[in-house]
Amino acid sequence: MNIRQLCAAVMPVAMLAMPASAHGPTPQQAEHRIEIAAAPEAVWDILRDPATIAVWHPDIASAEMEGEGQGGKRTITFAEGGSVIDGIDRIDDTAMHIRWRLSHEDPDSFPVSYYTNDVTVEPVPDGAEVVWKASFYRADTTNEPQDRFSDQAAIDAMKKFITDGLEGLKTQAETSPEG
Repeated sequence: MNIRQLCAAVMPVAMLAMPASAHGPTPQQAEHRIEIAAAPEAVWDILRDPATIAVWHPDIASAEMEGEGQGGKRTITFAEGGSVIDGIDRIDDTAMHIRWRLSHEDPDSFPVSYYTNDVTVEPVPDGAEVVWKASFYRADTTNEPQDRFSDQAAIDAMKKFITDGLEGLKTQAETSPEG
């Protein structure tokens, strides 16, 4: 067997083995919807100001803005400690939509990286429906993350963050005088 024949025989087997060793992070998605018994405009008034997230989100102790609104940076400090910085990419009053993305992560307090969050308020017959979508990666983007920085840890953290946030928004909107 010459070298060309050997390569032709070995190459397909080697190529099959390659994907098994290249298993970095996979993009994750999370989405949750909630109906709120309040006017869509009243819900949007609560949601549209990125500086007020600590008022309605129970997992956030404080939020500080550098700059205002769209284009600003928001530092959120979690109730359990640690903080991340978000960049506010979009605030659309007509579409009642806000988008922010992670600018500076803190994997020990929130095991997620490279996230974007989109929240939209839509009218429904009995009030408003809020749709929260997130795209993200796990905190440790290497091939062998610790369990606390794994895909599942990121999914669990983001789902909890979204669910808790929507429940807090619902409570705020439904007990607000404008709701």
